[in-house]
Amino acid sequence: MNPTDGLYKLIDARRVNAAPSESEIHKSDQHTLLIAFQGNGEVEADGYRSEFDSCDVVLLLPDTPWRISVKENPSLEYYSFTFDAYAVDGQGTLQRGELEAAIFPPAHWSEASEKAGLICSCWQGSQWDHMESAIRFQELLLQLWRPAQSGTKDKNAASGAINQSKAYIDSNFAQPLTREKLAGLTGMSVAHYSRLFKKYVGRSPMEYLNSIRIRHAGDLLLRSELTLRDTANRVGYQDEFYFSRKFKSVTGISPSVYIKKQRTSTQIASMAHPYTSHLLALGLTPYAALVNNSRGSGHGLHNIISLGHDQPDLDRLADARPELIISFEPSDYAEPDKAFLFPHIAPTCTVPFEGEWREHFRIIARAVNRLDIAQQWLAAYEELAERLRVNVREKLADENVAVAQYEQGRFRLFGNRNLGTVLYNDLQLARPRQLLNVAHSALLTADQLSEYSIDHLILFTSGNTAQRNMIHHSLASQEAWKELRAVQQGNVYELGDSSLYSCYTSLAHELFLRRSSELLMSDMSRR
Repeated sequence: MNPTDGLYKLIDARRVNAAPSESEIHKSDQHTLLIAFQGNGEVEADGYRSEFDSCDVVLLLPDTPWRISVKENPSLEYYSFTFDAYAVDGQGTLQRGELEAAIFPPAHWSEASEKAGLICSCWQGSQWDHMESAIRFQELLLQLWRPAQSGTKDKNAASGAINQSKAYIDSNFAQPLTREKLAGLTGMSVAHYSRLFKKYVGRSPMEYLNSIRIRHAGDLLLRSELTLRDTANRVGYQDEFYFSRKFKSVTGISPSVYIKKQRTSTQIASMAHPYTSHLLALGLTPYAALVNNSRGSGHGLHNIISLGHDQPDLDRLADARPELIISFEPSDYAEPDKAFLFPHIAPTCTVPFEGEWREHFRIIARAVNRLDIAQQWLAAYEELAERLRVNVREKLADENVAVAQYEQGRFRLFGNRNLGTVLYNDLQLARPRQLLNVAHSALLTADQLSEYSIDHLILFTSGNTAQRNMIHHSLASQEAWKELRAVQQGNVYELGDSSLYSCYTSLAHELFLRRSSELLMSDMSRR
């Protein structure tokens, strides 16, 4: 049914607050209109997923299963409308029908949430308010569907639809996608969609899909031990031989030659401080890297090309002409768009920062053909940790240990990651109960810190002597600090600058493993 042929009856209107823990699947025999109001998340419809952010609009046809997911706080708030569509048939009878096309992936409409909010507010009132809501809902649909009145608006609408489709392919490349499916999601005919996609992207939808699949396949081939068949399946190909032909047509070489060539690269660019440290532990100095002494990544690096401090400089990276790039996932950078361009500069091994540092280490070692060296290094690390663990636990027994960084009058107390993982996982020391569920760290005042049962505190202050003395003087004057058990028992072990120890990586953890054990085994502390 064409939208202009219909009459629409609003069935329900509500404002929904979706928490990260929710993943309920919804399905209605009516049409569903979703409008994001605040926050961000993902919407999944009929098995396909897309980002769902403020002012995004989704229209789903009857009997389409869908759900909203939120990755992290804050929660996602959105408006949900269900409605029926009616049209007059050939006999002049009003019949319930179905619209000819959904709106998915989401379309962005800046005025949508404001209009939707007014409709929902009225819907909660009297019968007259219900009537007003129904009228406003008709107006909302009219403005959603009405064709743009100028050529500029038409062009912007077309460009936006193609950008949405391109983003959809980026997120769902491993799914069985066809031109017909992609065109249907935009509400266009296959021919019109294909022409517009080629116009705005520079290649056909299927060419673009294949390029995305091959790019991800190259990444998988470098950082995993998947078979060719499994790699093909992971990126959307069911036939490994077809995949191999496509891979060679895009890259110019077969998958096996690609693996051999990239894993013997000598000009490696590291776009993440922790991964630079892993390379050094493997006996490799990167050809180019982000360099920042405050993060510990500048130590041990000489005569390399600097690619920036914390965020990548694309011009420098392109000029360096690396053979292989090792990076975080794009979402781990402050400017994700830059990271999406890495594969256009050189083959890229993407290592998600979410995982455990040992797995990061193995992935990178595999990508540079040094997995045996990595396994030897890790075995030596575990042997060292076990030896130190026995000695330290014998001395401390069940006494609680904590490590903190002093930051502008407050204490960053580390939990299960970075410095904390050395104390609580490698040395298996006891911790204050409040840290059991702290993933990374908690920033506390001196009063809050005094509520923690800490028998031994390793404290990072500053690498500057004058600043360190000022911190000592400030802490000595605070009653809350004096009440801390570790202070009263003389078990505060001060270290200056944390940059050599705090990076979530192999060399930093080995260094902190040795230094923390040495401090805890000693009888020396400084309050």
